[in-house]
Amino acid sequence: MRKKILLLASLPTLLLTSCGGSSSSEDHIVPPIPAEPYIKAYVNGVADTAPIMVSGKHEGKDVDYVVSSYPVILNAMKKNPNLKIKENIAKSFGSHYRTNGFPQAALFIKTSLEDDSSKANEVKSFLGQFDKNVADLVDNSGAKAIQNMNAYSSEVTDQQKLFGFPSPILKGCQGEGKNLLSFIKKDDNPSLEGFSDFKIPLGIDINASSLSTYYKGETIEPAEGTAFPYKISCPAGAPAASLASFVGTKETPNSNIAFRQPTEMPACFKKGQDDFIIFDSVNGLKLSKANGGAYKLVRMVTFGNLYLVSTGHDQNDRFENTDYTISFGKGLLPDLAFKAVYGE
Repeated sequence: MRKKILLLASLPTLLLTSCGGSSSSEDHIVPPIPAEPYIKAYVNGVADTAPIMVSGKHEGKDVDYVVSSYPVILNAMKKNPNLKIKENIAKSFGSHYRTNGFPQAALFIKTSLEDDSSKANEVKSFLGQFDKNVADLVDNSGAKAIQNMNAYSSEVTDQQKLFGFPSPILKGCQGEGKNLLSFIKKDDNPSLEGFSDFKIPLGIDINASSLSTYYKGETIEPAEGTAFPYKISCPAGAPAASLASFVGTKETPNSNIAFRQPTEMPACFKKGQDDFIIFDSVNGLKLSKANGGAYKLVRMVTFGNLYLVSTGHDQNDRFENTDYTISFGKGLLPDLAFKAVYGE
């Protein structure tokens, strides 16, 4: 029999970034079924939570809490000093399901590219550079990514428009080894068995055929300044920092890289025009399956960058399902992770 859950109060904001070992499904805790939903309304993408956090309002109503990710939160905090992080959803998820967070953004490779042996060295070279980019974000506070963002443009408004956040925000999130964006290095990617921890709470069902043959495999050391010869789509936001070395400059941008709204990403899986796609792991796997297995998961990129933010309007400062709470991306992974903790 599964155990019942006790709702957690405010938690520390420490974010865990590696995947834990497997655990029995009998140990998984079933979230409660609230009398009414916690989330009262959704916006399309995480960037759309920013003006709500800054103003504390949505469609004329006072908002008590907002579910969002760290770069957007940090930017909003600079404009609204009343904001405070109430809960680290990734840590709550980990406490409930005995994991270290949850598999959030993933890099997918087009199956036909994976199967083309003549492209193997190019793929391994790109993945080698990609792994270096992520390692820089984890181990070096994103120093190289910040340098590349500044090389793209010295104007923070240009960086904001392309990546979804500027380099000072990236520094604030990753500086001093904080890794608040929860990037995860290749060697810390979960094993096939490790993914089983997320089957019940997230509906993620990964088998060997879901993973690329390049998953956690050996790569080729890329030459300095290696270009990215393939097309890739990625939502604007935290995962975009992993591609900073490939974007070029504002005057000569890399046209192969497209940063999109989350709502545009399902069409990318359907059209199959991208060689690589970064999207949330659960829905990316579902979309790939729905389109004949067109893509396979080749890397986890982030592992649980999700927080509950208080606007200061809640008089009793206690998160309840009667509060007016806004989230983003209904049905996408952040929404699934939140509901795995608090119920529908």
